[in-house]
Amino acid sequence: MGGARLIRVSSRALGHRSRVRVYVYDTLEELRSAATRFSGEEFSNAAGVTQLYTNADDTECLPVIRLARTHLGSTVVSHEMHHAAAALYGVTTGRSARARSHLTHYNEPFAYLFSDLFARLVDALYRHGYYET
Repeated sequence: MGGARLIRVSSRALGHRSRVRVYVYDTLEELRSAATRFSGEEFSNAAGVTQLYTNADDTECLPVIRLARTHLGSTVVSHEMHHAAAALYGVTTGRSARARSHLTHYNEPFAYLFSDLFARLVDALYRHGYYET
């Protein structure tokens, strides 16, 4: 088969409309190939990828999340959305070098912390019957 479905999501939580493009691929191989074509980097171990379009002075960005149908659990999805949200928020910090060094889509430890805690909470909510199974 092949190809990807494009899903567009947006939020006004920052006072303006922030957009994210999400591509859902049929396979990890398709996801990884698309990510490599976008940046030239190698993504052989990726279960999901977040990349950015930015303007010339990095004051605006459009995150692109790449997911695979086989890896749509709360951990991967929340991890990649965290990268997108951090990048969108980061461009609002102006030229603060300290803030911008942490609020990017490259901050893996922060994204892993968030997605791990998020997934564990969702799992616990399921176990306690707050969600239907």
